[in-house]
Amino acid sequence: MTASGGGFLRVRVLRSGSAGNAILVEACGTRLLVDAGIPLELVERELAPLGLEATDLSAILLTHEHDDHARGAGAVARAAGIPVLANERTLRHAAGALGGVATERFTTGVPFRLGAFTVDPFPVPHDAVEPVGFVIEVDGLRVVVAHDLGAVDGVLRERLPVADLILLEANYDPRLLSVSAYPWFLKNRILGPTGHLSNESAAQAAVWAARGRKAQTILLLHLSEVNNLPPLARDVVRWALEREGVTTTQVHAVRPPGGGPLWEAGLEPPSVP
Repeated sequence: MTASGGGFLRVRVLRSGSAGNAILVEACGTRLLVDAGIPLELVERELAPLGLEATDLSAILLTHEHDDHARGAGAVARAAGIPVLANERTLRHAAGALGGVATERFTTGVPFRLGAFTVDPFPVPHDAVEPVGFVIEVDGLRVVVAHDLGAVDGVLRERLPVADLILLEANYDPRLLSVSAYPWFLKNRILGPTGHLSNESAAQAAVWAARGRKAQTILLLHLSEVNNLPPLARDVVRWALEREGVTTTQVHAVRPPGGGPLWEAGLEPPSVP
């Protein structure tokens, strides 16, 4: 898929963590908000340093219906006059947050065009009704978004080596989780196959992604404020890559409940006849 030439692909994590999640993906005049688990006012505040307002957004993509990913989607969509896109089951279960907004359905596993982008919604193992991750592509550049998942399965693994930017969950350190004050039922949910991803599992995914031999950047997301530490998550993934001799991958951990750095990559300019 070729976009109108030149310019940049820009990605910024506006917020990450259990308090709310939202990611901006922008290229060629198309600006997508992946999840909207934060209030409209906070979205506006985080867009302002980029020279953007909510009305500059093109659409909202939902990974799943949990509040920390969807609670602000209705307010943002109404203010911006934009649609919310999700699979049918997610839209049905998020209906309470989406009253009065335009919605569009995609089918999990079937790529579709959205402005400048091709979007591939793929299934992930999590305890929501039909959770997905996304591969968002423009001019051969690929961004993989996979936060809130209990395991790295074959569906995700096949998409990781071709990615230029990977936004991946690293929710907890097993030792910190084991001694935390969380009740056992919650610990078991987190540890389960449809719960959340540990630092070690994120590290294994990063090593697998490096098979593609691309100069990748990995942003670690959805870190627990109780059961993890950003330097620890970052270092676990870095050490795993270093043990495999991988030196071209950049790793950053997004401190909850804040946002992340701006990532940019140049798009191919149009060919001159």
